[in-house]
Formats: sequence, C-alpha cells, structure tokens
Amino acid sequence: MDFLNWYDWLGPTNPAAAIFFGIIFTIIVSLTVWFDTKKFRTTGIVALTGICVTLVGVLFLNVTGFYG
Repeated sequence: MDFLNWYDWLGPTNPAAAIFFGIIFTIIVSLTVWFDTKKFRTTGIVALTGICVTLVGVLFLNVTGFYG
C-alpha cells in the first residue's frame, strides 16, 4: 500500500492520505481565518476543530471498512 497516489486528492484511498489532505485543508482554512480576523484564539479554534473533524472522520471511515 502506497502512502499517496496521484488521485488521492479526489478521494483518499487510505487513512494516512486522508489525514494528510485533511490537515493540509485545515491549514489552508486556518490561514484564511487568520488573514481575515488576525485573532489567535479564533484561528486556533478553527485549526483544532478541523484536526478533530479530520481524525474522527478518518476513524469512522476506517471502522466502517471504507479503506478496505
């Protein structure tokens, strides 16, 4: 099993790829919030929420057998 394939950005094929792209997306959203608000607290909440949603989502998909 490879860590990343070229098509993983469409639909991750393994949990590591899903976490990788989830964290990349969270960083992009957090930077957008930072440039808009300039508040560390708001940016931190957004980043923490994004990471938690990514981890819980990957855990749920892994438990239900999505990644095979």
